[in-house]
Amino acid sequence: MDITPGNTVNIEITATPRAEAARKTLLRVCGKDERMAKLRRVQKRDRPSWQWWQRGGRQWHHQMHTISPVKLTPGSRYEVRATVDVIRDLASVSRWIKVSSN
Repeated sequence: MDITPGNTVNIEITATPRAEAARKTLLRVCGKDERMAKLRRVQKRDRPSWQWWQRGGRQWHHQMHTISPVKLTPGSRYEVRATVDVIRDLASVSRWIKVSSN
């Protein structure tokens, strides 16, 4: 993989990783795509993170979990700016992705 920092790279998911660590790495890297970052900001703005209700005269709360807009299905494509940490992460999950530079 010959990628120089500062360029934009296209990432295509070729297979869904079974290892949880690889899945988390791909979610983190693909979440840097501008479209995914915008969806995350909209999701954070529109959905409350705390749900309150009263039970037995006391206030109870529940913090909702955020579902990532990134889908790791084969054929999904993401465009990310290549930085040193992104290049290192892409090298670690290279058997589940196909990387091409712009």
